Amino acid sequence: MELEKLYRLLELPEVVITELNQYEKDRKISIDIELKKRLLTRDLWKEGIETLQELIGDDPNGIKILWELLNLACESYKEYEKKNIPIDIYVETMKFCTRFIRDYNRVHGEYKFVWGWWFPRQLSLQEFRVGCLEYEFVELEEKTISIHIPSDANLEEKNIRKSLNEFFEFRKMFFPEWVNVQMYCNSWLLSPALKELLDKDSRILNFQKFFVVESIDYEKQSIFQWVFPGYTEASDDLPEDTSLQRRMKKYLLEGKKVGSAKGYLKL
Repeated sequence: MELEKLYRLLELPEVVITELNQYEKDRKISIDIELKKRLLTRDLWKEGIETLQELIGDDPNGIKILWELLNLACESYKEYEKKNIPIDIYVETMKFCTRFIRDYNRVHGEYKFVWGWWFPRQLSLQEFRVGCLEYEFVELEEKTISIHIPSDANLEEKNIRKSLNEFFEFRKMFFPEWVNVQMYCNSWLLSPALKELLDKDSRILNFQKFFVVESIDYEKQSIFQWVFPGYTEASDDLPEDTSLQRRMKKYLLEGKKVGSAKGYLKL
């Protein structure tokens, strides 16, 4: 996989591609085998990203670290080929960076990549987008599969079921050792408080029906990142552009909390 081809497959904004190409021309660093190993080893991801950032130096819009990680993504494609994983899975998985770059521009009016810390999941073939959802293989004290919801996910029931069924086939074909592993979701989308804020036919509430909630953390503040991007706390300044924002703003200003919840997928 060549970098220029990857840029086009990921549909990166032209201005970002221009900056990436400029960095490549000016680039004066190299990543050694040890640093690559850290970037591809879960327990060492954080250390690897921090080392890479120090090596890069000043990088106000994240273009430099984006180039370095996309360059590694080209190498990751070789692993996809070895496993015979379809290129469309590779592209949709790596497009997470395009999505976040465009989301940042929509909120802040500039293109900036601030999610370098998340990229090792994709580089090390531990997270894949299959249909409308993303699935992360997590092996710590025990194996679990974490379900993530991209910001552009269409959560109609038919899309959720299609994604799950396609992932089950994907897992069986390419990662059979993960077939019987429990699947979890930890998200504000599972918060029970949303039942007070959304209509009964809401896609989000429909998504909740796929899970059994095990724990709730009302102190978690991730709703600001996803529902009120650019804001960090409840205030009269929160936008009211959508019905969810209007209802949630009122809810928060009343002193109530939405938080987040963790649940396992019903089999």
